Amino acid sequence: MAPVIKRIIIFLFSLLIIVLLLAGAAKGNQLLSSKEFIKKELPLDQGNDKLIITEAQEYPKRTFYFDPLVVFNEQDNVSLCGYELTTVDFTGTRIVVSLYAALFDDAPEIINYVRLETLQLTPFDKELSFSDMKKLELYPYTMEIIKNNTLFESLERNSSKASAIIHKSSNNYLLNKGKILKEFYMGGYDLHVEFIKGYPIHIPIPQNIKFLHAKIDLIDHCLIELRKNEKKTKIPEENLLKEASYRIQ
Repeated sequence: MAPVIKRIIIFLFSLLIIVLLLAGAAKGNQLLSSKEFIKKELPLDQGNDKLIITEAQEYPKRTFYFDPLVVFNEQDNVSLCGYELTTVDFTGTRIVVSLYAALFDDAPEIINYVRLETLQLTPFDKELSFSDMKKLELYPYTMEIIKNNTLFESLERNSSKASAIIHKSSNNYLLNKGKILKEFYMGGYDLHVEFIKGYPIHIPIPQNIKFLHAKIDLIDHCLIELRKNEKKTKIPEENLLKEASYRIQ
């Protein structure tokens, strides 16, 4: 009987230690400021295990990668928060779509942007690094994101000289606690990109099965810092956190 009791005591003691360690870790995260939390989570892992590879009749093989965007300015203040979708098909056509809210030094308020950049990678070889591939700039005309049969976001070319298209968005990415940004990160919509006018390419974007709650929390804290930098009067951080925190079910 004594050895059994001894094992039970050891097990309960080990369980207590684990609980105390987890509680300490949680308390440590609560003590971090939003800026400290962001820097703790960055840089984010960008390994191939985060890639989503799909096969369909239209595109036998296409890869997708979702990742947050966070930028600090020279004063070490958050100046940009958003998400980025990168997709590459079997021909080497690379499309990068970015949705972000930004606060620049020469702007009095936060502005929302949508950005599209396309490249042709030649030769396209998954064994080569991106920097080792030759890149040919492409000049698409328009882009539309359709979600639940509704236009989610769109843009069209306003300059023939730049390969990347950047427009102010009509959407406010800070509304509803950053919901639009997070829905973009979660995937599950259709992307229409028009390389030849009148002939849009349809790209079904899958659900982001590799999403991480940590990357959602990261943008929560990023938006807190962005709004703190915009506001002239200081608002208690706990109020901003309550306002910005949002988790998609």
